[in-house]
Amino acid sequence: MFIQSDFHIHASFYRAKNPGDTPGPRAIDQLRSARAAGSKFVGIVEHCNASPRHPFHCLEALSAEYYADDFDREDVFLGVEADLAEDGSDACGAAGRKKLGLHYVIGSVHLSPPIIPEVNDYINSEYKRITNALKYNRNVDIIGHPFGEGIRWERSGAVAKWQWSMIPDEYLSEVIRLAGESGKALEMNRCDLNDPVYVDFWNRIRDNGVFFSVGSDAHSVGGTFEVVSRTAYLEAHGFSESKHWKVSIK
Repeated sequence: MFIQSDFHIHASFYRAKNPGDTPGPRAIDQLRSARAAGSKFVGIVEHCNASPRHPFHCLEALSAEYYADDFDREDVFLGVEADLAEDGSDACGAAGRKKLGLHYVIGSVHLSPPIIPEVNDYINSEYKRITNALKYNRNVDIIGHPFGEGIRWERSGAVAKWQWSMIPDEYLSEVIRLAGESGKALEMNRCDLNDPVYVDFWNRIRDNGVFFSVGSDAHSVGGTFEVVSRTAYLEAHGFSESKHWKVSIK
């Protein structure tokens, strides 16, 4: 029996905004939505990167909400989605993790065609960032949406269609191998279950006993329900609850 968990829910209320922008949900709003979606274990995050929309003091405000006396923290955890550099380091770091009182760190890659115009250069860069994080970064617990940015090259018109077959198979094999060795989790998020290479990637994660996490990547209240179908898919396809990543409180 799977325990539905979602450790990738954004409290986007705290990010910097332009005049007229919608405020976005606080942690309490996302917690209520996650409970309505049926998630037992809930993780609230925000971005940590060099964008002016995500200054560190916004994460401090999120941490303050989470640690307030009236916030129900039972089975609820505080994390961050930190951008990965090419050397595998993350934008939060161990010092930021300690200062914010985080329970976990999601290390993700956020790239786009204006930054890297060629799709193969993007694939190579994401691969380098993920594998270096798996090999060298003890601060990261989950690799967020691996190669999930590829769809941006389709939307920009740089490629006719984004397909996982564009990723060299040796890259996917190495990501799985390193995840297994490191004990870090790979996240099902931004998934395309109609792509046979993506499906095979997840079958190999299952067959190799690699830890996995399921994330809605919700930035709005209704987005938390995305985790329901992803969890049901994994359960129906033989994934083990014993490899379903959970926060380890030490």
